[in-house]
Amino acid sequence: MHIRDGILSPEVCLVTGLLSLSAIGFSLRKLRFDLEDRAVPLTGMLAAVIFAGQMVNFPLIGLPVSGHLLGGVLASVILGPWAGCLAISLVLIVQAVLFNDGGLLSLGANILNMGVVGAWGGYAIYATLRQWMGNRSVSAVPAAVIAAWLSVLAAATLFCVEFGLSAGSRGFSLRSILTLMVLYHALIGVGEALITGGIVGFVLSRRPDLVPSSQPESRAGNVGAFAIAGFMAALAVAAFVAPFASENPDGLDMVAETTGMDALNVEREALVLDDYAIPGLEGAGWPMLATSLAGVLGTTAVFAIALTLGKAARWNSPALAADGVHGN
Repeated sequence: MHIRDGILSPEVCLVTGLLSLSAIGFSLRKLRFDLEDRAVPLTGMLAAVIFAGQMVNFPLIGLPVSGHLLGGVLASVILGPWAGCLAISLVLIVQAVLFNDGGLLSLGANILNMGVVGAWGGYAIYATLRQWMGNRSVSAVPAAVIAAWLSVLAAATLFCVEFGLSAGSRGFSLRSILTLMVLYHALIGVGEALITGGIVGFVLSRRPDLVPSSQPESRAGNVGAFAIAGFMAALAVAAFVAPFASENPDGLDMVAETTGMDALNVEREALVLDDYAIPGLEGAGWPMLATSLAGVLGTTAVFAIALTLGKAARWNSPALAADGVHGN
């Protein structure tokens, strides 16, 4: 559901960019004063998993449309809303800059729709549902499933609001766009919910301490080995599953094609790579290998950047300085 440049007007891009920047800054501030050791490797691992997961478009049965993981609720359930928002934002930034996936001007809107709404809004729904269900571990999966489905619908609806506020929306039927966006993404949300519930359930079965609740629980133990295992799983998905992803357009692209909204797209030259392909390999008749290598490159880049930024934030944490770890 990556918005391309040209769909939204510059004014809307500016406002959504400022909102996203404010959300990222607020998340960084919250983490700066409350950053646990476990958050650094887990953020890198979750960012890598979500990057790889977003490369795998799954088809919608009976429709020429595909969907992919957004990951906001998944990230926030394990990392919390602040680190979850940052993880999704990092994924979207790497996708736009490294692979030309999503516009640069519309990057703020993409972060707002998938990162802020997905992580902050999705976590608020998840936490409310889990509290209502008794806040036991068994309630985490159903709460995450419902929150994940609703977060996809919220992101789709917010895009319609953003497009409706854009000057380019004149001449388009906003009712038709909203209807199609909600229809497609209600189905895509089912896939999002199943993936989120499956991963949360797996984590609960292996490391229940990584899915916190408001009830007093023991602190999470060492997560290094678990984070590395998750990163290796993400690499496997990027290398061996992503090349077989559905080639059908995703929900937003299909709506754009159906309504003629795609005529507003502004194509730009790729800054580094284009469309998850390694130059030379695809033209030489190795498109699947090109996708695999691009996926491995992107997954590794996201993991490494997240670790680097996380360690820097941890080192500069006031709480860490207060403990006398540095600054003496």
